[in-house]
Amino acid sequence: MIFSQYYCDKPSFDELEFPVTDYYDEYVSIGGKKNQEEYLKNLSIFLDETFNIFIHGNTKYHKSRDEALLAVGRIARISMWEVFRIFDSVDNMDVYA
Repeated sequence: MIFSQYYCDKPSFDELEFPVTDYYDEYVSIGGKKNQEEYLKNLSIFLDETFNIFIHGNTKYHKSRDEALLAVGRIARISMWEVFRIFDSVDNMDVYA
C-alpha cells in the first residue's frame, strides 16, 4: 500500500499489521472491558481521527496528536482512559507513530 506524504485515508482492518482479534486480545489484557463489537467501533473512530496526524504528521484534520485523541473521546463518548487503552492496544502490537 502506498501512502501519500500529505494525506492518507485510514487503513481498513484488513490492512492492519495484525488480525483485529489480536488487537482486541491486547486491549482486554491491559484492562479493556468493552466487548469486541464496541471495541471495533471505537477502534475505527480512533483510526479515523488519529491516523493522519500520528502516522504522517498531517495536520489537515487536527493540529496536534492531543487534539486528535480528545476528538476520539468526544466522538466515541468514552473516557480518556479508554482512549489510551485503545491507543495502547494498537501501539503495543505495532508502534503507532
